[in-house]
Amino acid sequence: MTGTSGALLGARAQRTVLVGMVAYVALGAFESLAVSTAMPTVAAELDGLRLYTLAFASASAAGVVGMLVAGPWTDRRGPTPPLWAGIALFLVGVVVAGLAPNMTVLLVGRTLQGAGTGLEGVAPFVLVARVFPEERRARVFAWFAAAWVVPGIVGPLLAGTVTQYLGWRWVFLAVPVLAVPALLALRPGLAAARRAPVPSAGAARSADGSPHGTRGALATWRPVARAVLRGTRGLGTVVLVRALVAAAFVGAEVLLPLALTRERGLSPAFAGAILTLSVLGWSTGSWLRGRGVRGLSHTGYLRAGGASLVLGTAGVALLVAPGVPLAVGAAPWVLGGLGMGLSYPTLNLLVLELAPPAAQGASMSALQVADAVASALALAGTGALLWALHDRVGAAAYAVCLALAAALALTATALVGRTRTEAVPGVVTNSLAFPSGVRDAADEDAVLARSS
Repeated sequence: MTGTSGALLGARAQRTVLVGMVAYVALGAFESLAVSTAMPTVAAELDGLRLYTLAFASASAAGVVGMLVAGPWTDRRGPTPPLWAGIALFLVGVVVAGLAPNMTVLLVGRTLQGAGTGLEGVAPFVLVARVFPEERRARVFAWFAAAWVVPGIVGPLLAGTVTQYLGWRWVFLAVPVLAVPALLALRPGLAAARRAPVPSAGAARSADGSPHGTRGALATWRPVARAVLRGTRGLGTVVLVRALVAAAFVGAEVLLPLALTRERGLSPAFAGAILTLSVLGWSTGSWLRGRGVRGLSHTGYLRAGGASLVLGTAGVALLVAPGVPLAVGAAPWVLGGLGMGLSYPTLNLLVLELAPPAAQGASMSALQVADAVASALALAGTGALLWALHDRVGAAAYAVCLALAAALALTATALVGRTRTEAVPGVVTNSLAFPSGVRDAADEDAVLARSS
């Protein structure tokens, strides 16, 4: 017996779900890497270089709104409605950004993209919980990472070439066309997923008697928020660690194409190649994690991932050091991706294990919100610090920002020991006081899941 409700679909239906989700993740990977590659050129041509990091921060911040809506919506109605709504909003944002006449309109488009991404971002993880048995989930998350490999290898180079020869607008406007085959692949998977069992209606009812009404959603969110703010052992620390590693990685990665184009004089295509390094590292880390290489505990994988991320974010500062060969400065970023590949699947697994089944959507939403909020704050802070220092110290400003990213990764690594919980029969051990309507029907399964 486990704390999940999935795993009752047949093997063929599980494969159908997996194929659709991998195709969808691959599209998102291509879009993300392409935009990161093109954005230095976009900001320069729209005379908005000092708003460069805001183009990423606005998307992350808007994603928070989508995630706050997506968690309760997913628990109440299943993953399909928020997924399709999010995809539609994302595609509208892509078109607005691609047609933007100035940086302000581009930021509007990026905001719409972020809101759509946040709205649909919870659904794939809830699908994993409902469709796949617990022993297969780590490998499913590894497939998610593998979906980044091909976009990671060809995406930055292709996006850089398109930016250089056709114009940056096509980096955005090509996405709706590419979305068609991905969405066609996703539809059968969602149809199969609808046949998977879901948490009982009684377990999903809020304190006011309505299934995840406003009060119920807030009641589910409050204990998670309190636990994060207090650094509570278990789920609270899992969410906090996710926030720190996200801030460290994103705060560093966004700066690298800009540093390479402005300080090293590289073309967009070559500058984007550094993103390929992190994708290869990330995919390798997820592959190792998915197969349980070396048989480490969750804490062991998080420590290894955190240490790798520290080395990657600190080491890549060599890119702006005078006289350092480009290959030597870029190589550490493989470690940054490796650290994320080890950490992210582990954190996802911990949330699915620690949260009661009827609150998996809200808990995964909390994880995504922490990621987005931390990323937005890191990007906003990095942008302000970079331009405040750049006029005084030049390229060394990038090194200062990267050192701060490494400090965030080091803090996350120091906290991973508090993600562990001790299972006590009959007691929910994640230190969260979920509302009774959510908790009562799920406690036994949750305890057994954590003790397995």
